[in-house]
Amino acid sequence: KIIDFIKEIKAMGFAVKIDTNGSNPKILNSLIRDQLIDYVALDYKSLPHTFKHLTQSGLFSQFQESLSLLIQSNIPFEVRTTFHSSLITESDFIQMIKYLESQNFEGNYYVQHFMNNVPTLSNLDNSTKEIQLKDFSTPKIKVIFRD
Repeated sequence: KIIDFIKEIKAMGFAVKIDTNGSNPKILNSLIRDQLIDYVALDYKSLPHTFKHLTQSGLFSQFQESLSLLIQSNIPFEVRTTFHSSLITESDFIQMIKYLESQNFEGNYYVQHFMNNVPTLSNLDNSTKEIQLKDFSTPKIKVIFRD
């Protein structure tokens, strides 16, 4: 069980960072409550109306609950999106930022580009990086493109 493993790591004196898609807010809540994690990287895949198509799952409400838990906690965390120009339009991306603002998220929002020429579950066109030529930051959210 992941919680038991994390308890062992913490008992050894290590800091614990988890990377999650937010699909299990109950476990995340336990980890926060029991002070077992020191940092979280939360993947933000898509807007609610495209989430199921892009992720092949109906887990947006779980993501939303996990985001809310992190916002309300004192755990340092980041929100990040892997951007593919064929899957997320610039307009969608702007709406994703607005969604984060509507949830009272403040801080850094990291965007990493999809790595072209790697195997995926379905065939994808190459993704362009043109979106990073613009500044999408808002007064509360700093959008940072990672290479």
